[in-house]
Amino acid sequence: MIGRFTTTAPPGEFEPGLLAHARRRESRRGFVSQVTAALTGRPGAYVHVEQWTGLDRLLRAGREEPAAPPAPAETELLVTVGRMAPNGTPADAARLVLLRAAVAPTADPDRFELDFGSLVGTCVAEEAFGGSLLLRSVADPYAYTGLLWWHDPAADERVRAGAPWRTRLDGLAGTARVAVDPARPLTAG
Repeated sequence: MIGRFTTTAPPGEFEPGLLAHARRRESRRGFVSQVTAALTGRPGAYVHVEQWTGLDRLLRAGREEPAAPPAPAETELLVTVGRMAPNGTPADAARLVLLRAAVAPTADPDRFELDFGSLVGTCVAEEAFGGSLLLRSVADPYAYTGLLWWHDPAADERVRAGAPWRTRLDGLAGTARVAVDPARPLTAG
């Protein structure tokens, strides 16, 4: 599941409430992992990504939630279609990169998934690369969210500025509308 939040509140007021909401979810049965982040290119925009062992556990956690998230959220139910985690989890990262993709109805989603794997391939030689996750919307099989995580923001910037990344990203754009958002993981403290 992914939640997208938009707020006009100052980060010092909004972020603690969002993190408290995230911490409450961790104690629910079936919870696997999560990461909450601020999109660095869009002030007031946040994402929260959770992984659960099953839909029934996620739905039960939603019904048991004692308090609503701190701001209206757009939520989307997704399934994992690809994961590579050679170096930790998104929660351990210093930088996240989110890709939202809408595959053209005339394009082959399998081709998009392979092309996303090729994009990830441009990252794996970098020691600071943490991993990737490709999620597909349950409601729209042509809608994807990709997540890449990095332990060093400079390594991320270096890879994304390079010709191999740009070439692979252009390849994705051949089958889908793609938006790329760097993000800063939020941590308590």
